[in-house]
Amino acid sequence: MKSNKKEALIDLRKELSEYNILELGEAVRAKDEIVITANERMAYLYILKEDIQLRQMAKKLQKESRISWIAWKDNEGIKVISPDHQGELSFQPGGPYKDQYHQSWSVKGNSDILDMKIKDNTISFGNYPDALARLYGAAESQKGSFLITDAKPGYEFIGESSPEHSGGGAHGSMHKADSTVPLIVTGTNKSIENLRIVDLKDWIIEIIQR
Repeated sequence: MKSNKKEALIDLRKELSEYNILELGEAVRAKDEIVITANERMAYLYILKEDIQLRQMAKKLQKESRISWIAWKDNEGIKVISPDHQGELSFQPGGPYKDQYHQSWSVKGNSDILDMKIKDNTISFGNYPDALARLYGAAESQKGSFLITDAKPGYEFIGESSPEHSGGGAHGSMHKADSTVPLIVTGTNKSIENLRIVDLKDWIIEIIQR
């Protein structure tokens, strides 16, 4: 995290000040329009009013250069936009493109938004390992109308009563700096095909059952 608090901390209340934001510890009132849940370097923003469009709110956040991307789901799949790139990325499971984890996807638009390369119908990931599956899982993890947003390295989100970590370490984003971790294993020579946490279970079971 950057040391300068003014620079490092993204206060989503200021970014979305034109909306009535639910206050911490209060029950939802008729006037409340959005709920901010900041988790260090990522955040969910819940929409309480049907007349507020997800894309409209996403466009407001797109003006903040410290944000890496903003995502939401609609009937056509997952949409993603970024302050650093033109257009949008749209994707959903199933389709002509495959990633290194043998997952297939339908992908349209600007793949640079999630730092992906597509060549010969094969997707390779850059700064966001396994980006499509992880973001799809986050978007489908719950019902309701909400945005997901990710901060660039060096920055984090804060809400009404968020701990801050300027000058120190933070976590929570999909960036590889937050996502890749060391793991030391002894007592086996069995390799693992994919270096993902979700693949550890089957790998461990295979070792135990040998």
